Amino acid sequence: MIITILDRCNPEECNHECLKSCPTKAIKIINNKAFSCLTCGECYKICPNKAIKKNSFGGYYVDRRRCNGCGLCKEVCPINIIEMVEINKRKFPLVICSMCSLCITKCPKNAKVSSYEIINLKRDALTERYLKALEKSFNLKIGEKKDIKIAEKIVRKSIKINKDNCIGCLRCSYLCPRETIIPTTIESCTLCNLCGERCPKDAIYNGRVDNEKCVLCFECIKICPNNALKVDNFKIVKSLKNKTLKPITYCINCGLCAEYCEYNALIFEDGKLFFSYDLCKKCLECVKACPNDVRYLKNDNVIGGCSLCEICINNCPKNAIEIVNIKLKKIVDENCILCGTCSNVCPKDAIIIDRYEKAILFTDNCIACESCSIHCPRDVIPNTTGYKKVVDKNRSFIRTDEDICIKCGLCDFVCPQNCISMGNIDIKKCEFCGACYNICPTNAIYLHRKWIPKNKVN
Repeated sequence: MIITILDRCNPEECNHECLKSCPTKAIKIINNKAFSCLTCGECYKICPNKAIKKNSFGGYYVDRRRCNGCGLCKEVCPINIIEMVEINKRKFPLVICSMCSLCITKCPKNAKVSSYEIINLKRDALTERYLKALEKSFNLKIGEKKDIKIAEKIVRKSIKINKDNCIGCLRCSYLCPRETIIPTTIESCTLCNLCGERCPKDAIYNGRVDNEKCVLCFECIKICPNNALKVDNFKIVKSLKNKTLKPITYCINCGLCAEYCEYNALIFEDGKLFFSYDLCKKCLECVKACPNDVRYLKNDNVIGGCSLCEICINNCPKNAIEIVNIKLKKIVDENCILCGTCSNVCPKDAIIIDRYEKAILFTDNCIACESCSIHCPRDVIPNTTGYKKVVDKNRSFIRTDEDICIKCGLCDFVCPQNCISMGNIDIKKCEFCGACYNICPTNAIYLHRKWIPKNKVN
């Protein structure tokens, strides 16, 4: 519901800016005060064709294809604000608030504010007075506000690899018993020197063999994770070129996979992830859920999931790995475009986009799985591993349903690429950030995104 701060409101003085800006004309001027549609939902409940639908902002919109123009919505409106109009030989209701908030942005007196923002600002006294006035005037029972607990900070314990200190030998990956540091093998010699450590005669170092010392025990060949060594005429030789590579991604110990396991094969306790092979039914729900793509099927077994055993830490030649407490808290960043992608991909529904403060808020449901940061198009959310996913434009689409679009222009206002105008999208310029999709009060914009790892983009 859009609330009017009556002491500030003076439509005659501002030339009815709120009414002019409202795409559905859901505002009535009474005694020189602007009153908005209550968004009480009575029209939505009575509609026989389910043509009136509720959006995620708490507002309502009309699907003109389903509407038969019966006018029942007009009859039940408690403040008699709904009007039936006919456009292009279609009769449908107007003056239903979609909570697009254009009236709020256009009001020169700051007399319009959404009830959600008032609650967030903790101006409870103003909220309660307004709700009581509505209940008394129209004999209505306004729904109770939703109790949402915003977390001051989220703390998660996990390993962290310092990419600046890492030399790309991948020893951590080769020695990880859970195979949860990716990649686990590449077609090159990464100079990990596992061969040198295994050799009983100190005859090899980083793949370079001292043939005078070598006794051809083949332990170096057995230990090499990349099959970079072979026997050639009674000599051990390197068959692959040298190439180092820093880990692309690894388990951050969020425990999300355990929540998706129906068979209790995964347990997350005291910040550690435990896996029992015998209970696993290979349903692969944990694989699908993992934001960092570190769980996968190998040799008919599900692999991945850090238990903080510290083997990687103890074997890193540059001390580039440590166990840290990752803290996630309210984000206010000028680079954030408030597109809402973080909220879309959050598996815990734990993110709120606060447009008033231009901030990203995390509720106490957040487990710091970092799915939000992995998909963020502007990299404003902390990312432990640096693993990123981007939209595969060739397999994604976005379009506007003109039968539902009310031409409010909010999509124009939020688009960071200026590639949309009243619902008309320039697909060549669009980056599929989802800002228009998330702001659309009538759900008129359809968005389908296919995500791929950034490191696999050509």
